[in-house]
Amino acid sequence: MITRIPNTVIHELISRTDIVDLISRRISLKKQGKNFLARCPFHIEKHPSFTVNIEKQFYYCFSCGSHGNAIDFLMNYDRLTFIESIKELSVINGISLELNVGVFKKNNCKKTNLYQLMNKLSEYYQNILIQKKYLYAYKYLQNRGLNTKTIADFNIGFAPPGWNNIIQKFSFTSCDQALLDQSGMLISNNKKYKYDRFRNRLMFPIRDITGRIVAFGGRVITNKKMPKYLNSPDTEIFKKNQHLYGLYEARIQHKNPSYILLVEGYIDVITLTQFGINYAVASLGTTTANHIRLLYNITNQIICCYDGDHAGKKAAWRTLNIALPYLTDDRQINFIFLPHGEDPDTLIHKIGKNDFLKILTQTQDLSNFLFKTLSQKINLQTLAGRVKLSNLILPMLNKIPGKTLKLCLLQQLGNKIGILDENKLNQLLINKPILSTNKTKKYCINYSVEHLLIGLLIQNPQLAKLVPSIQELKQFKKDDIMIFTDLVQICKTYPTSTPAQLLEYYRENKFFSKLETLAYWNHLITNDMIETTFIDALTKLYNLTLEQRQEMLIARDRISGLTIQERQELWLLTQTLSKR
Repeated sequence: MITRIPNTVIHELISRTDIVDLISRRISLKKQGKNFLARCPFHIEKHPSFTVNIEKQFYYCFSCGSHGNAIDFLMNYDRLTFIESIKELSVINGISLELNVGVFKKNNCKKTNLYQLMNKLSEYYQNILIQKKYLYAYKYLQNRGLNTKTIADFNIGFAPPGWNNIIQKFSFTSCDQALLDQSGMLISNNKKYKYDRFRNRLMFPIRDITGRIVAFGGRVITNKKMPKYLNSPDTEIFKKNQHLYGLYEARIQHKNPSYILLVEGYIDVITLTQFGINYAVASLGTTTANHIRLLYNITNQIICCYDGDHAGKKAAWRTLNIALPYLTDDRQINFIFLPHGEDPDTLIHKIGKNDFLKILTQTQDLSNFLFKTLSQKINLQTLAGRVKLSNLILPMLNKIPGKTLKLCLLQQLGNKIGILDENKLNQLLINKPILSTNKTKKYCINYSVEHLLIGLLIQNPQLAKLVPSIQELKQFKKDDIMIFTDLVQICKTYPTSTPAQLLEYYRENKFFSKLETLAYWNHLITNDMIETTFIDALTKLYNLTLEQRQEMLIARDRISGLTIQERQELWLLTQTLSKR
């Protein structure tokens, strides 16, 4: 069970994390001045409005308002919880939460990290593959045309026959076995007997976008009665609908690929890579919206490569419908259907790389595939047929955010159903605004001197050194002054803090919403005037607090009189304010 993680640990994790590197591993960023720019991964947009600030260690979308630090990005993009995000950053930065913080209760077993466990199992399966006893598995891969280097590059292994090889091989404690249960590598039956999930199967490690092994795919090679492919179940580190096989390897070869080839099988990806087509990936079953979003964050063009049979066409149609909401004007989706009975693996062995690449130039674009598929069973010579085509296509067009793309498809529909008037065509569409799923809670900024000081300080923590003393301010219980004095103390305690780190201190604080708004506030003050403006505002705040104290003492004197000490304080306040 997880207990509270100290702020000092979170502070250290954020300070060690480069938010630009973290985000660029997931989406393509382009440098623009001091910032980095991209299309927002949290809503559909035509023009990039998502910025990453390396100095402040923030990201911010000027369109939908999504924003945050490294922790927020992991929570929103990778869909992790707060604790899971902290764990992720600890793994990235090599900080052991167990050793450096009392994060886990003392009575818990000391668990092996899931990522380390998966690596250990991968090495085990790789060693099994090259044993003479299981030479038939290695020969199967060779007969499929895979060479030794490719087999090693993709860390292909073999899970031997038998029910409890893993437990027999490794001396796991009961807690380690519990971790194996969580990883999905062991299964418990009704009698609580544990047995291996993968048996007598080729093992294909599945990596996340950062290269860590998070799961396995197993392919049967002898028993045709068993399911051909078996994947790890969803676990703490693996969600099937959020990972693509081969994506990490493709990203190593191409930071910003011109297109990604989406195929159906592990061996398709591996064989194509061996032939030098190292930008192919495979979905782990059905292609999902997460897969499409992930691909379009890396490239502007997806080429779907499917079998030419009925199942292949059906899978392509499903993928097209999933992709529609992501099709801005600068994004493309194309389809290629291979001859019946062929897949990329078998075909490229027959015709070679050059001829295979020629096939990739003969793809069907969105328009071609869309109208060809829908028109097959419709008689466009009849009124009913033309109405039916319109009714089928219009709901699909309404999902497309790309205005030009939508207009071109609408014009093609008009040509087919005999409506050439553009105004009449536009009337067919139901214009629904695309709403972002990220709702940003905003706090009203009233541009008071306190808000100005807080906003400038949280955006520029180094300004804290200009604050001589906060003792005079501490006696005032006004919320904004309390926030400011607390923020000054933190900045002085941790002088190298970034804005991202400062915000993290207040995540569970009742003032977090206000601080968050001020952290992203565009105050329109030029860099060369920030320090001067801060000093002026600070002086004004001191004067205001002194005036408030003076007014309070004068009021008290009229009602009940002052003590000797209070009269002396009033005299000093009057003298100080008269000089200012």
